[in-house]
Amino acid sequence: MISNNESLSMQIEAYEELIKQTISKDTDPMLAKLGLITLWVSDNVLDAIDIDLAPLGISESKLGFLLLFILDQKNVEEASMSPSAIADRLGIERASVTSILDWMEKRGLIIRDHHPQDRRRLIIKITEKGREITFRSLPIFWSSCASLVEEFTKEECRVLEKVLTKMHESTRAKLKKDR
Repeated sequence: MISNNESLSMQIEAYEELIKQTISKDTDPMLAKLGLITLWVSDNVLDAIDIDLAPLGISESKLGFLLLFILDQKNVEEASMSPSAIADRLGIERASVTSILDWMEKRGLIIRDHHPQDRRRLIIKITEKGREITFRSLPIFWSSCASLVEEFTKEECRVLEKVLTKMHESTRAKLKKDR
């Protein structure tokens, strides 16, 4: 990762030599470098959003969980998902889902119930408190998202949207998943 005292170009120089020494013949060094920068940017983006959401006691990943319920609900009473459906939707391990659900349940943001026809299965539902924290967080979240690109021109934003859309489609195809 890039330290606070180093510019991106200074930091990437050290990696460029390592890339040259260790890259396979069928991998383009420029593409490897751009992929590495993309990883660094994605880490920084998540950290920046988490900083903005911290005063509300929630992180981007936990807000993402709550948004699943908000976006998937047919109506408020039917808004529920299983832990495995959440794991599949977010592309994470079931154990990670369980630990985040534990955190949310302790704070009263979700409830876990047994499935009415199959007691071995769990159904997760967002609570009124979970809805409230979600909708209280969203203005800050959207503002934080906008701040990531506020220094870009409108044309740069249009180009970035095209590039990121193409990258999203490419990674989605590689993962063979839709999130």
